[in-house]
Amino acid sequence: MNGERNENWLNEYREFLGSGSHEVPIEETTRVTLRMKRLLDPNPWLVFVKVLVIHALVGSLSLSICHQFDLNPFQTSRSLADWLMSIGGHGVCMIGCGVFFVGSSVLASGYFLTLEESRALRRTGFPQTFALAGLSLGLFMTVGAELALTFSGLWLLGALIGGFVAAETVWKFKYMRALRMQRI
Repeated sequence: MNGERNENWLNEYREFLGSGSHEVPIEETTRVTLRMKRLLDPNPWLVFVKVLVIHALVGSLSLSICHQFDLNPFQTSRSLADWLMSIGGHGVCMIGCGVFFVGSSVLASGYFLTLEESRALRRTGFPQTFALAGLSLGLFMTVGAELALTFSGLWLLGALIGGFVAAETVWKFKYMRALRMQRI
């Protein structure tokens, strides 16, 4: 589908060039073509860097709502983790906190991503979410959190679920918005 869309754009560009009475230098055509390719098919690594920066901010703020692995940097008294523990114990708490921690970051990143970047995030969602979760667990460990393999695995499962659902949600919202804008 991506190649077809790029080919459609290129055909329209050629038609546009053919409709005028002037010649466009080949260097300009190459420059425009490369720029459009970058816009239509963004580099997943650059999308990951954008999401990672947003995750650093949103993830640290989410610790004020859900104290994960006994981390409470804002010294708040109640936590989403307390509620999750009361309804299902440690297992539900770890899955829920993983969903919240990574899902909220990916969801917030949707505000800053373009439609094409959202598509790239959706296409590479598993590796990107896994990397975000792995980096987060590593950072938790470096600041002194005690990670048990079972609970870390449950948290990672929740993070993958949260990241996947958030990436799909961001894509759907961006896509539906683009469709509405086309009708206007």
